[in-house]
Amino acid sequence: MVELNNNYHQIAQYQLNNQQQLQAQSKVNSAAKNEEKLEEVAAEFSSIFIEKMFSAMKKTLSDEKMIDGGYAEDVFSDMLYREYSQMAGKQGMLTELNQALVEQLKNS
Repeated sequence: MVELNNNYHQIAQYQLNNQQQLQAQSKVNSAAKNEEKLEEVAAEFSSIFIEKMFSAMKKTLSDEKMIDGGYAEDVFSDMLYREYSQMAGKQGMLTELNQALVEQLKNS
């Protein structure tokens, strides 16, 4: 009878250890996914920041143009600046800003 109880105890302990390992692995995987999401959000924020910077820089240019494309040129240049900013955000042009954002978001 004692041996039977000992076997049940060993099986229960094995299942408990297995379950704890699965929970720990799940937490690690969840943390890694959260880190990836935070990095994506930080890259998106930096691309928005760069886009706003381009917009402010465009306003400082003189209104005199060699070729007046009118409204279409304005729309195209805005789209071009948006694309540049997204490329810069993906390439990590502001990696220090991205890292600071990720650390701050982790702590909150």
